[in-house]
Amino acid sequence: MGERITAERFRAGDGVADWRVGPDGAHARFRTGSFAVGVELVDAIGELADAAGHHPDVDLRYAAVAVRLVSHDVAGLSERDLDLARLISAAARELDIPADPVADAAPALDEQGRPEPAPDGDEVQTLLGFLEFHRATLEWKTRGLDGAGLAATVGASTMTLGGLLKHLAYVEDDWFSRVVHGRDRAEPWASVDWAADRDWEWHSAADDAPDDLRALWLSAVERSRADVAVALAAGGPDAPARRAWPDGRTPTLRWVLTHMIEEYARHNGHADLLREAVDGAVGE
Repeated sequence: MGERITAERFRAGDGVADWRVGPDGAHARFRTGSFAVGVELVDAIGELADAAGHHPDVDLRYAAVAVRLVSHDVAGLSERDLDLARLISAAARELDIPADPVADAAPALDEQGRPEPAPDGDEVQTLLGFLEFHRATLEWKTRGLDGAGLAATVGASTMTLGGLLKHLAYVEDDWFSRVVHGRDRAEPWASVDWAADRDWEWHSAADDAPDDLRALWLSAVERSRADVAVALAAGGPDAPARRAWPDGRTPTLRWVLTHMIEEYARHNGHADLLREAVDGAVGE
C-alpha cells in the first residue's frame, strides 16, 4: 500500500500539466478527434496501467478520452497516480493527441471561502462540487460562535446551530459509512438508545462544547470524503450501497450523494435564520 499525497504534491509534479485534481481524484481529457485514435490511446493507457499494476477509469467517446486516477486503498491520490499520469500524458504526446486545457487546479472560492462548483464538470465532479459547497456553507454559518450562539433558537423551534452540526455529523456517518459501506455504527452513535430518543443528536448537542461539536462534524466529513473516494474507485456513481433499505431497495452512490446535497441545502436554510437571530449576520 502506498501513502496518500496531497493535491498540492500532485500538482507540483513534473509532466502532469494536463491533469486537474478534484475531490474524487485526478482528471485529464484528451481530444482524439476520432474513435479510432481514441482506441489507440486507450490501448496505450492499458499497457501502461498493466505494467504499473495500477488501473485508471477510462471513458472512450467518439472524439475524446477522459481519464480519472485515484488510489482507493488510500482513499485519495498516491505517488502511483502521479507516476501513471505522467506516463499517460507522455503517451498522448507521442500520439500527437492534445489535452483539453486544465481548469483551475483549485476550486474558486467565494468571499465566504466556499469552493464554487465547476460549471463544466462531469456528473461526479458536479455532485461532489455542490456537496462541498454546502458543507462549507454550514461551516460559514457556524463560524466563530460560542456556546450561547450555537444554542440559540428562533421562535417556537428547538433547532440550534450546535444541533445542526451534530445532526449532520451523524448523517454523514450514517449514509456514507453505514449505508454505502455497510458498516455498523461507531461511537458516539453506537451506544445511543435511538428508540428512546430518535432525536438524540439534536438534544445532546446542548451538552457539548463548541470545539467538540465542530471537531465531531469535521471528522465525519473527512471520513465521508474517504468513503466516497473508495466507492467511486470501486464502482463509480452507479455503485450500489452495501446496506439495503428496509423495503429491500438499494440506493446507488449517486442517490446518496444527491440526497446529501438536499440534506445540507435544507438545513442551511435553517442555519441562515439561526445565524441571523444570533448576531444579525446574513447571506445566502
